[in-house]
Amino acid sequence: MINFKRIKSAILSSVVAATSVAGTFSVTAPSLNAAAATDDYAKLLQYSLYLYDANMCGSEVGEKCGITWRDDCHTDDEVQGGFHDAGDHAMFGLPQGYTASSLGWGYYEFKDAFDATGQTEHLKMITDHFCDFFKRSTKLSGDSVSKFLYQKGDGNEDHKYWGPPEKQGSGRKMFWTSGGASDIAADYAAALALNYINFGDAEDLKYAEALYKFSTQHNSVATDGPNGFYKSSGYQDEQANAAGWLYIATNNEKYKNDCASKQVEYIGWVDGWDNRGLGAACVYAHITGNWGKVNNYIGGKASSSNYLFMDKWGSARLNTTMQFCALAATKNSNADYTDWAKGQMDYITGSNPANTCFVIGFAGNSAKNPHHRAASGYQSYGEFNGEAHPQAISPNGHSLVGALVGGPTDAGGSYRDDMNDYVCNEVAIDYNAGFVGASAGLYHFFKSGKTVSSIEGVDKIYSGGGTTPPAGTTAPSNPGVTTTKPTTKPSPSQTTTPVGGDITLLPSDMDVDVEKGDDGEMNNYAEFSPQGAKSVTLYYTVKSNDTESSGAFGTWNGEWVQEDFKVNVKNGKVEVSYDVPSDVGQTIKAMVFWPHGDDVTIDKVVLHKGGSSSAGTTSKTTSKTTSKTTSKTTSKTTSKTTSKPTTPSGNGEIVLLPSDMDVDVEKGDDGEMNNYAEFNPKGAKKATLYYTVKSNDTESSGAFGTWNGEWVQEDFKVNVKNGKVEVSYDIPSDVGQTVKAMIFWPHGDSVEIEKVVLSGASSAGTTKPTTKPTTKPTTKPTTTKPTTTQPQPSNPGSTTTTVTLYGDANCDGRVTIADATAILQHVGNTDKYGLSAQGLANADVSGNGDGVTAADATTIQRIDAGEIKASDLPIR
Repeated sequence: MINFKRIKSAILSSVVAATSVAGTFSVTAPSLNAAAATDDYAKLLQYSLYLYDANMCGSEVGEKCGITWRDDCHTDDEVQGGFHDAGDHAMFGLPQGYTASSLGWGYYEFKDAFDATGQTEHLKMITDHFCDFFKRSTKLSGDSVSKFLYQKGDGNEDHKYWGPPEKQGSGRKMFWTSGGASDIAADYAAALALNYINFGDAEDLKYAEALYKFSTQHNSVATDGPNGFYKSSGYQDEQANAAGWLYIATNNEKYKNDCASKQVEYIGWVDGWDNRGLGAACVYAHITGNWGKVNNYIGGKASSSNYLFMDKWGSARLNTTMQFCALAATKNSNADYTDWAKGQMDYITGSNPANTCFVIGFAGNSAKNPHHRAASGYQSYGEFNGEAHPQAISPNGHSLVGALVGGPTDAGGSYRDDMNDYVCNEVAIDYNAGFVGASAGLYHFFKSGKTVSSIEGVDKIYSGGGTTPPAGTTAPSNPGVTTTKPTTKPSPSQTTTPVGGDITLLPSDMDVDVEKGDDGEMNNYAEFSPQGAKSVTLYYTVKSNDTESSGAFGTWNGEWVQEDFKVNVKNGKVEVSYDVPSDVGQTIKAMVFWPHGDDVTIDKVVLHKGGSSSAGTTSKTTSKTTSKTTSKTTSKTTSKTTSKPTTPSGNGEIVLLPSDMDVDVEKGDDGEMNNYAEFNPKGAKKATLYYTVKSNDTESSGAFGTWNGEWVQEDFKVNVKNGKVEVSYDIPSDVGQTVKAMIFWPHGDSVEIEKVVLSGASSAGTTKPTTKPTTKPTTKPTTTKPTTTQPQPSNPGSTTTTVTLYGDANCDGRVTIADATAILQHVGNTDKYGLSAQGLANADVSGNGDGVTAADATTIQRIDAGEIKASDLPIR
């Protein structure tokens, strides 16, 4: 669940595979200290919504759409409405539901921004169009769903066409289910619930509850249709998110309990179509008033002034969505990410190495050539694949106003404005979803800019000024329940403390709880992001008659570093300070060992940006150690974790039990059910996997992998001793958000994962991975059982030519995106671009010997997207 890179069979030109005359810009870790490209957040919000007009579908486009070059399309679809996914015209359920709910959440958070800039009418038109489509897609029997439509159009068939949607033709496939697609049903439910919360249509709530009920009854994901495009990794995160919004809509405790129970333990990625963990955590924070978990995650991401680069696929999308989530946390807690978000948006709108604004039409230096059929102006593949393989839209093309392109493909800012580059210049409805929320959030805090009255290619202007701040910021009207949130909020340049640049964190801003130590006592703690502070002060109340108290501050920076304290209690109050180390980890954990439990109430933590706090009432004694041993006044020992993992004493290790990780089985490429454990490395240098083999096998194989912008995997093969296996992995310095330990043989019920131990120093462990295969990108790491290289049999579709290399359609000895292009050109115009006999034999890589079709190009593009490897070909 760490990566939701888009897996799409986008239609490319062969120029992508080789070279481009368009320049590629690259520098190392660009700083965001350049002058702001713009702070016209009113105009930015105004523009950000028009992508949805351009991608609108159905018989109401001509009536609703504000774009001059769009009209009704796909009017013979069994179910009317919805929005085209990206530059194509299929409609996939996960991005439809995610986008609609994210847009609704943006309005819920920043209603004042939409109202002040005159964008509420436009936003409501868009979310109503989504929700009307969701309701038409749902067949009710009483208050239950009998079936619902989770996808319109087959992706492979859709990608055989290049041209405007109005001319695409008829007969698109409809994907219905009466017992599955729980993730999509939950996303639809969240969108409908939010539309009810925002605008009060009772029918929206009726369908939302029915779809949520359907989702939780069936608990499975759809594979027929989405796979190869939007492969789902689960459904509980979508259900948690939907349950939270349903609780806010209804005040029904069942939904609150569901939201809590279905939460992911560790937030591993920004909110998006495949991972709603952060979104679910945010709505649950709205319910409880405790934003500590959210701030712990966002604080780690927003700690640098450099461009936040999370993945090459839609890096601008991920960045702006993180901005949106950070601004929502800023609005509802005492964290302040406004300057960070502003700096990131400066980069997006032009202060970057490419000197390009990644929002089309917004600025003079905006990107101009999105990978988008309708905007391109080309009427067919014949035109699109013209002899020059155009990098730019046609002279008859259109400006895709307000669309956020994919953006830089690496942390250095590499980008090219090339229509054929479907990574840099991909556009999609989910790309703009978080961008809309970020634009509204920035206007909410800075109230800068003004909407415009004339936009190229737009004949319906939504405008409300924007230079005058609204009379006051009020929470959105809520027909169900009032959520817990602060009644006042500091301005972007202020904190809750009046002097010294201090930030005060209340319990609602931190992860404050009790946990059982090694001695069995329930110890109190507060975990929080240091946010660049140089020192912190913990304040707590002691309710017992104790005159002394003890505890510790600790942080994980690759090893556990802890400072113990012992202080006097004065009138039931304790104040103790801690100098934050320069190599502090993502969070600090303040722990109270004595007294504990109900005898202690943590009041607040103050972060001091300017240095150590003044000498106060504390008489602190510290003992810095790299172990996780903590001393109390009674000389007892307790454990500390950054979340829940337990630890052995005195060795600087963190022990992750199955309950602390994502431990499950999943189907590998060979069809077998392989075991895996996915976990946060927490800055460790080495991970050791322990598991039991219940079969009589004497050898076991598997791999460790991580996604750091590409999939990097180390395979292992080890001996089984008395049914036990212990295998170690040196964690790379560029490790991603999580590490996935996978067991390929034995598998299923024959294997039981016992634990993973994280340690601070690499060493020659009991076993070292024996091979390191080539890089393998994936959407979500999937297991692949190591196999020997397959022989290349003759092509079932050819009786005369033997396959030399599956996928090598252009016969250059490699399998690249150029082969997918060659296949598409062959399919589109055989007379002009026909493959050779050898190319035809090599190209038939999917289906059951059905000859060369666009599906073969899609399969090869899945290699470029990282879902499969070239060695997996053919896919039968």
